[in-house]
Amino acid sequence: MALVVTFAPGAKSAGDEIDIPSGFPAISEILGATLFKGHAVDEDGTASYTIGPTSVTATKVDANTIKLDADTTAEDLLVLRYIAVGEVLQP
Repeated sequence: MALVVTFAPGAKSAGDEIDIPSGFPAISEILGATLFKGHAVDEDGTASYTIGPTSVTATKVDANTIKLDADTTAEDLLVLRYIAVGEVLQP
């Protein structure tokens, strides 16, 4: 069964190592990742931003660590889809 983990990876440069949040099963295989870009600017409370998904490539470093091919900021959210160690993806 595929797992979906949504978390804020923090401000990272492309290629930096990112740990998945504690408590989630170890990564066997990454299925995909989507980054939702956040904004830290508030223009007197009148600003309106559309935050759309950005496809990114996640690479497994080890059972609990990944790398992305894109920079992230403290306001971004990452949706990571993966198969956990010991699980099998059913057709």
